[in-house]
Amino acid sequence: MKPAYEFLTRTLFDPAIFWAMVTAVATIVLILVAYWQLRSLAKTSRSDFLYRLKSDFFNEEARRLVFLAEYDLLKFHAQDQVPYFEIIGRERPGIADRMRELGIAGDSISVYLVDDVLLGPMEDVGVLEKLGLVTLEEVYEVFVTYINICVESIPLKEYLAWSCKDPQDDDVYDNLFHLYERLKKATPKIRRRKR
Repeated sequence: MKPAYEFLTRTLFDPAIFWAMVTAVATIVLILVAYWQLRSLAKTSRSDFLYRLKSDFFNEEARRLVFLAEYDLLKFHAQDQVPYFEIIGRERPGIADRMRELGIAGDSISVYLVDDVLLGPMEDVGVLEKLGLVTLEEVYEVFVTYINICVESIPLKEYLAWSCKDPQDDDVYDNLFHLYERLKKATPKIRRRKR
């Protein structure tokens, strides 16, 4: 008998070798099935995570601040003991109506509110993207407009520059700035891919 056939008959007819082979094949099949299932679960978890992140950010207070920043209705005051944003521009056509509609009252906004509701969450998105928990494309789809508003709005720019003056805080909002630059560079490529 040829050596190849001899090996085959010995392996198939020897119960110890046969069952070891069956176990190995079954293990490989189970690993592939588990991989397929876990990959699917990871995608679902990632989508759920992104949805919750988006839901947490889009609240009434964030909408108000985005509106004020987007339409240049804030003025940053740093010379006072406690820095703040003054709400301006109520006299512009249609602005007073929109402010009432959004529930914007008062004449000023604390920098702490802007930090907690607008800039802080955008910084967190930068950290999550840096750690690979969300992709740049996912950030683009959900947050690019708001990140652009946060970094490009003149009063918010002034506040961000003021925040970094202290040598102990010179790296504050670095992840937001890094994410903004990456998005700025990647936006044309992402848009071309979408079309």
